[in-house]
Amino acid sequence: MDEGALRDYGDELAVVVVVRSAAADLDGVLGAVRAATARPARVVVVSTGPLALPDGAELLRLREDVGRPAAVNRAVAALPDTVGWVALVDPHVRPAAGALDALRDVAARHPRAGLLGPRLRDTADRVVASAGAVPATADLLCGRLPAANGAGPTGWLATTCVLVRRVAWDSVDGFDPRYLGAPGPVGMSDVDLGDRLGRSGWLVVHVPSVEAIVRPSDGHGILEPHGDGLRRYVRDRGPASVRALQALAARVRRA
Repeated sequence: MDEGALRDYGDELAVVVVVRSAAADLDGVLGAVRAATARPARVVVVSTGPLALPDGAELLRLREDVGRPAAVNRAVAALPDTVGWVALVDPHVRPAAGALDALRDVAARHPRAGLLGPRLRDTADRVVASAGAVPATADLLCGRLPAANGAGPTGWLATTCVLVRRVAWDSVDGFDPRYLGAPGPVGMSDVDLGDRLGRSGWLVVHVPSVEAIVRPSDGHGILEPHGDGLRRYVRDRGPASVRALQALAARVRRA
């Protein structure tokens, strides 16, 4: 990675919230975001339709639903150069009080930390998959996405609630916009992002001492099945033999 070619950013924080339904509880998520950091934060809500925004938020209006990954890319690209840190928080997620500041503190101790995320729990206090290693060939062939909730460097994070160092984001051009998003807390866009950050020399860090609550979702926009994202991931990385085995495994599962 040629760091000299990367843009210099300031130390400000922005929070990006992609809204897929007019019923999204913006007051709830923005209230949680404000409690998650003592620092001033610019809040950008991305939507394809008109919204009644809470005070202190700004709207990025898209003409069509391009999928969450592409929507996040557009929001980050539109931020001023004074913003060097970006939190991605989905509207049905509630980061704990002080969560974003705690992630920022961990990043300050690890200059190569490009993406940091908390442990996720559902409303019944059950741990939700939020991190894991880059999947091995055997996992990909079986359509599995192993999760591991330990602390420290990992392969991927569920980006439903994460903090990203913007210079790291730029180094890999953010999300791959070909991924449209997944109905669950983790999509192959998350795995793809973590893998590319790791290949570029950045750390993807799970911080389970920090937590966020994932509430039932109140609506989805354009999505893609997990299998579609998995096949794209394999096509981009796997040798011909692995792609052939993946196709064979898919035929066996359908039989």
